[in-house]
Order: sequence, then structure tokens, then C-alpha cells
Amino acid sequence: MATFKTYEAIGNREDLTDVITNISPIDNWFQANTGTGKAEATYHEWQKDALAAPGANAALEGAAFSDATLAATTRVGNYTQILKKEFKVSKTQDAVNSAGRKKEMAYQTKKKVKELANDIEYALLINATAVAGDASTARQLKGVTGWLTTNATDGSGTADLDETVLLDALQDVWAAGGKPSNVVCGAYQKRIMSAFTTNTRYAMADEEKLTQAVDIYQSDFGVVVIRLHHIVNTTVPDNIYIFGDMGLWEKSYLRPVVRKPEPFAGDADLYSMVAELTLESKQEAGAGILTNYATS
Repeated sequence: MATFKTYEAIGNREDLTDVITNISPIDNWFQANTGTGKAEATYHEWQKDALAAPGANAALEGAAFSDATLAATTRVGNYTQILKKEFKVSKTQDAVNSAGRKKEMAYQTKKKVKELANDIEYALLINATAVAGDASTARQLKGVTGWLTTNATDGSGTADLDETVLLDALQDVWAAGGKPSNVVCGAYQKRIMSAFTTNTRYAMADEEKLTQAVDIYQSDFGVVVIRLHHIVNTTVPDNIYIFGDMGLWEKSYLRPVVRKPEPFAGDADLYSMVAELTLESKQEAGAGILTNYATS
């Protein structure tokens, strides 16, 4: 007698777990650690100032006062950028019994919120150029990469990162008045820094466990936290960002993130998620960047 097997059977129920696995990285360190302000126009402006360089200062006893030349503040600005996500789900799909979620629209909303947050992080950190925009060109904010000019070191695409290069960059930030405390980088540059041997390093781990990770680096210019960043790793892995006081950066929203239904789209629900913001760089000399360093 032949054995009846699953291969011949009709009607066996599917075995589909009620869990959806998604390990795509969400990395919003920069926007989470900067202030939040309000923009009131598509071109957002602010002012910055600096002290005169210190010098010899000795006055004669009884000398008369004279008019001094005062330096004006510097007026700078940045354009707002519109970022959006759209998603459309049929009313039938939202009504059926789906594995891993009760409602498709709710699931897609959570997913798009995370995607938009990553896109905002990319704009704030990676964008190199401000774009005024026109009827056929979208406005674009200038991100950290574009703002950092005072303390910028170019590795020319072939130079390897080493400890001297990093210390020189930290010194540049410190000399300009910054307090370098965070280094943000991709995986390759993090591994290079983990191999540094001349300076004292501490790892954020159990003291009794042997570890190679250099999460905290004790430099001549203070303790610096080395932070891995997924977006840097995948888009500009040859860059290393040095941050000091995060209060020197502020994301200013003309329109905060909001989800809203769009006009009737047939037998479906259409939603949009939109944000419009810019980046305020109050004193870019308080940070630094190492660009074009070897990644292999």
C-alpha cells in the first residue's frame, strides 16, 4: 500500500509565523543629540560672532580713551528641505487577516516613520551643498559635511588614517575653541582606531573581559567617544566626523513630521508623511572632519 505523503495532499494549512523580521539599521544619533528649533521661511538665517585674538594689552597710566573699531556679527543661512514618504494601501488589504500585523496601514506607517528618520539623518549629516531650488529643482539643506571647512583634512583617497592624523584633527578643533568629545565613523575607520596603541584607551565593557573595542579614547584633548554610524558606513565610509558641543548644531523645522491622509484614491487609503527642515550651524569651527581616507 502506498504511503500518502504531504506532497500529494491538498489542504494542508500553511505554517507562517506571526512575526515580521526586519534588521535594517536605524541610525539617528546626530538628530537625537542636536537641539530643535523653528524655521519661519524657506531660507533660515542666524548670526555668529567671534572674539578678537588675544594679544599684548598694556595701557599708560592716565591715558585718554579713543574710539575702537568694532567687528560686526556674521549673518549666515541655510535652505529648508522637504522630505516625504507616501504609501497607499487598498481597503481590502487593510481588512484581511495578515500575519505579523493587525492592520497593514499601521504597519506601513511605523515602517515609513523609521525610513523618514533615516532620510533626515542623511540630509543633516551627509548633504554637502545647499540648493536654493526652483520650479524644477528641489531645495536642499546644507548638512554637516558641507558646513565643516575650518577643521577639514583631506586624505586624498589613498592616505591611511593613523593616530597622528586623528590627534592633529582633535588639536585643530580644540585650538579653534571646540571641545572634541565624539568621533563618528564607519566600520573600517573604527577598526583602524581600535588598533591604535600609543595612547591610553578604555573600553566600555566588563574590566575582566578582554576586548579590542575602543569605545572611549583618552586623547591629549579630552576623552573622546568613538561612535559607529550606519549611514556614514554605507554612504561616506572614508569620512570621520569630530563633534564637540552638540549645542552648536540645531535642526530647525518649518514643518514638523506629520502623517496625513491625501485626497480620495479609489478603493484605497493614501497617506503622506512630510517634514521640512534645515540645519543651523552656529559655529562650525567647533567640529572637524577627516575626508577621503582609505577604506581597504
